[in-house]
Amino acid sequence: MRQAIVIAAVLAGLSASAPAIAADMPFKAAPAIVAPTWTGLYVGADIGGVWTHTEGTWNPLPSAALFGADTITAAIDTSSISGGLHAGFNYQLGPSVVAGIEGDWTWTNASASFTRPWTSFGVLPGTFTTMGTKLDWLASVRGRLGYLVTPDVLAYVTGGGAWGGVDYAASNSNSLFYATAVAFSSTPSGYVVGGGLEWRMSGNWLLRGEYLFYRLSGASAVGTSVASPSFPSGYAWSDMDVNQGRIGVSYKF
Repeated sequence: MRQAIVIAAVLAGLSASAPAIAADMPFKAAPAIVAPTWTGLYVGADIGGVWTHTEGTWNPLPSAALFGADTITAAIDTSSISGGLHAGFNYQLGPSVVAGIEGDWTWTNASASFTRPWTSFGVLPGTFTTMGTKLDWLASVRGRLGYLVTPDVLAYVTGGGAWGGVDYAASNSNSLFYATAVAFSSTPSGYVVGGGLEWRMSGNWLLRGEYLFYRLSGASAVGTSVASPSFPSGYAWSDMDVNQGRIGVSYKF
């Protein structure tokens, strides 16, 4: 009985002193879990391919009837590998929305042409018209708006202004006294729209897959024959459509 009384007294003393002991012990809070943010500047490089389409038209002047040959229109389609650089800034608006702006420059070597004979109630022997284009580069400044499918995967749409470096060339002849030729370079402007998926692989490294559609304005020129200056040749190239698919790697600062 005496032992039970002693044990009860000891337990009561420990219970009374426990709050004071706890108050004297240093307290360490659990470390806060900070969700990774997409906000920041990034730079990167990409590689892929482009597919271009435009139409070339030869207009015999002053009119097809007076010239004695029909107008010729044909497609100028080609493809090429592409590679380039990009840089931009993202801002995470909330748990799932990311907005930003990006600029890029892309090298290409998309060159194509067509050659057709003149016609007027049938093919005119010894005649031809050739028209071609060569897309040297593309550049754009675009806005981006994305949704975080997961904290590390961003699905986004993009669009903005676009520019290209295009070489144009055309020539024709009737193999006798008539021949013209034009060649010039231009920097047509237009627009670009597209979308893609971007994955934060680890740390600050990002991997993306992207599709872009460009439309660049066309061009025109007139070629004059020294032997027949009253009958020039009008050449016109329609707006150029460019489809681009690419993958890229970026580093976020």
